[in-house]
Amino acid sequence: MEIVITDLTRFKNPEKVCIAGVSNDGLVLRPMPYLLNSECRRLNVHPGGVLESTFSAPKGESPHVEDASYGELRFKGPCSSDDFRKALEATRYRSMSEGFGVEVFDEQKCVPFSNPPVRSLITIKIDPRVLTIEQDGYSPNKFKAHFSDGIGTQMRFMSITDRGFSDYANAHASELGIAAQINHFIWSQDELYLRLGLSRRYETGGRDGFWIQINGIYTFPDYLKTIRQYE
Repeated sequence: MEIVITDLTRFKNPEKVCIAGVSNDGLVLRPMPYLLNSECRRLNVHPGGVLESTFSAPKGESPHVEDASYGELRFKGPCSSDDFRKALEATRYRSMSEGFGVEVFDEQKCVPFSNPPVRSLITIKIDPRVLTIEQDGYSPNKFKAHFSDGIGTQMRFMSITDRGFSDYANAHASELGIAAQINHFIWSQDELYLRLGLSRRYETGGRDGFWIQINGIYTFPDYLKTIRQYE
C-alpha cells in the first residue's frame, strides 16, 4: 500500500518523529512505532512524498484510531501538487468540532479524556489571512499560531509541531522580523490547509486529555521551500 505523507511532526525527544499519511482510497494511517530521526533522513521522508509498505489496517484506540503497524518502508519520491491537495481534501472537515467529532470551544487547547474524540488527525482549510504566526516572547526559537476554523472557532497560541516549520524557526529565530516574513508569504497565497492532530493523553495544569496541535501548514499554489526542505 502507498500513502501520501501529510504529517511529519516533532517530539521533545529529537531522536523520534511521527509521520502520517493518506492512502489512495482516503484511509488515514499513522505508522507505529514512531520512526527514528535517522531513518527519516535515510529515507528522505517529507510531506507530499509517497511512502510504500505493508501497512496493517488502523487499529488504535479512540481517538488515535489511525495507528497502524508496518513492514519495510520504501520512499517512492514526491507526489504531484494536485495529488497532495487530494490527500488533504480527503481528510478535510469544515471545523475542528466536525473533524474530531466532539464540540471544541474557543481557545480550547485540550479535549478532555472523559469525552474522547472519534479521530486524532484532520485537515481544515481556511483563508490564509486568518492564520497569524507569532514568535514566542519567552522562547524565541518557538513559534505559536492564532487562527479560526470554518465556523469561527478561535484558537490562540497553538503549538506548531510541524517538523519542517520547527526546523526553519530554530534556524532563523534570531533574524529580525522572521515571523512577519512568514506571515507575509502565507497571506500572499490562494489556499491554506492546516493539518491538526491530537497528542497522546497528557495531564498538566489541571487538564487531562488530548492536546490540539498544528501538524502541518500547507499553502497553494506556492510553498516556502526552506520550510519544506528536510535537513
